[in-house]
Amino acid sequence: MNNRADSQVASSPGETDLWSSLDNGQHRIKPAYSNDCYLIWVDLNEFIKRSASPAAIKVLDYGAGASPYKQYFPNADYRRADITQSKNLDYHIRADSTIAEADETFDLIISTQVAEHVINPEVYFKECFRLLKKGGRLVLSTHGIWEEHGSPYDYQRWTEEGMRRDVTAAGFKEVDIYKLTCGMRAGILLFTRILFSTTSPKRPVPMFLFKAFRFAYSKIFGLLNRICERWFPEDGVVHTKDTVVNPIFYVDIAVVAKK
Repeated sequence: MNNRADSQVASSPGETDLWSSLDNGQHRIKPAYSNDCYLIWVDLNEFIKRSASPAAIKVLDYGAGASPYKQYFPNADYRRADITQSKNLDYHIRADSTIAEADETFDLIISTQVAEHVINPEVYFKECFRLLKKGGRLVLSTHGIWEEHGSPYDYQRWTEEGMRRDVTAAGFKEVDIYKLTCGMRAGILLFTRILFSTTSPKRPVPMFLFKAFRFAYSKIFGLLNRICERWFPEDGVVHTKDTVVNPIFYVDIAVVAKK
């Protein structure tokens, strides 16, 4: 999502920079190990790839940004909706989170990291249901645990049961919930984000020790990302029906729901 102060949907300054061009959007597809969001980007990418299709379907990227996942639907009629007035968009998302399009238009709707910024998510989910054809699917991700990043709006987070409740209330009948970037992967990612966003202590000695630790950590967290990839691959995308790997700590909650 791109930022507009008068919109009902917004993103963090970092996300605004990230979505400033299609090239930057590709960091979601192939992030560097040194990227502090590496683990969530690769896990989210894996989740979206599972819905990839070569079919000639109609797809709505609902809160599109730079549409980094468009490449997974090479033959689709791929349409983009966002809050900006960009000429490259097919739809402008209105203040009530709806778009001007007929009922049952799309086979698939993709929504990544959007719902937390929507002031009325119940309307947003119902709009997804309205726009999908019978048998169409919603593929959606949003935050479970993440820092506030309003700029200016950031309204909510979801749990497994909260997401199931809200998507079911919108009319969807077949709902599969996933947790992304779980367990130790979540721990490393969140610790890295916290460390680099924390203000240094004011007193000289604690300040020196803190900055020294943060500098040293900056040299190794890329390695920690590699270790998480190698040691904890099963914690990347976890179906909530998986009773063996079903952690209570996760960065994103995601859903595949069928109309």
